[in-house]
Amino acid sequence: MIFSIRYNFPVFFLGLVALTAFDVSAAVAPHSKESMMEEATHVVRGKVVALSSKTQKSIHPSSRSDFLIARDRIFKITVEVIAVEKGKDVKEGDELSLEAWQPSTRFPPLPGPQGHQPVPNKGDLVKTYLLHDKKTKIYHPFMPNGIKILKKATDTK
Repeated sequence: MIFSIRYNFPVFFLGLVALTAFDVSAAVAPHSKESMMEEATHVVRGKVVALSSKTQKSIHPSSRSDFLIARDRIFKITVEVIAVEKGKDVKEGDELSLEAWQPSTRFPPLPGPQGHQPVPNKGDLVKTYLLHDKKTKIYHPFMPNGIKILKKATDTK
């Protein structure tokens, strides 16, 4: 049986698309407390004393594409340390700057890293599992669950 090219083109095209490799990653699975404690350079508990955010073009590899519009919300979180569970050169009363992120815009919507969940609010008490970047002196929480909110800030209204 001979098929016409006109009828086989859609099948051929879909097969070609299916065989093309796309650089798409999946959401990052949460880390266990034990693995974060082992791998972290610092583990601290503290109070969020400042929080700011900005939206910028995504810098994450899975979001880089000529065919994708990708923007991320970058959070700068300042934590006043209440207790140090792990880490050198950090003590009670120090303020640490953490950087976290969440996707803001993805068009077309593709699966991939979903950033840090949750991001705390000012006044929240948190426990953070951190990796310290010695070059930038910024602390990065494990993604996606390196920030644990121990107590939400109370509303004083």
